[in-house]
Amino acid sequence: MASETKVDGLSVSPIYLLKRAELAVRGCVEVALGEVDLTPSQFFILVLVKSGEATSAAELARAMGVLPQSMTELIAPLEHRGAIARRPDPDHNRILRIELTEAGERLFARAAEVGARMHRELFAGLGASDLARLNETFTDLIARAESHICHPRLRRLAKGGASADAAASKPRAARTGIGRTAAKR
Repeated sequence: MASETKVDGLSVSPIYLLKRAELAVRGCVEVALGEVDLTPSQFFILVLVKSGEATSAAELARAMGVLPQSMTELIAPLEHRGAIARRPDPDHNRILRIELTEAGERLFARAAEVGARMHRELFAGLGASDLARLNETFTDLIARAESHICHPRLRRLAKGGASADAAASKPRAARTGIGRTAAKR
């Protein structure tokens, strides 16, 4: 049996530790991205747009797990800053496609440098095999969570009459293309 992890004498689960890790890493990333005047969410938007994985507000909202109305608030500072531009989709005039501008490309490059530095600093001491195993573990956990009946997307589908089982049969990465970039590396 695996050894038990304890914090302040209490047994804790990997879910607890994952949340603590998320909060600790996010705090570091927030401060570091402050160097280029971005939030982690804004940087994630730039990554999704640059990779082509999400190029509309609705796609970004789904990829980030927020309501479409919230996406407008996240996009606005990037648009005001001149980092992104929204243009009508040539095939669907109701859809506005989001693209990085030249200023957005420069901002993305600077933020990516900050991200690479944070990666080096936070994962210092882990070998290539440790990082590969960590990536495999997180990829598996994401697929399991996104196909779990308690996942918000599947709960919405079930309430709307769509088959949650059909949606759950494919991991989110396969349904949306998110993760393709990481898989190619």
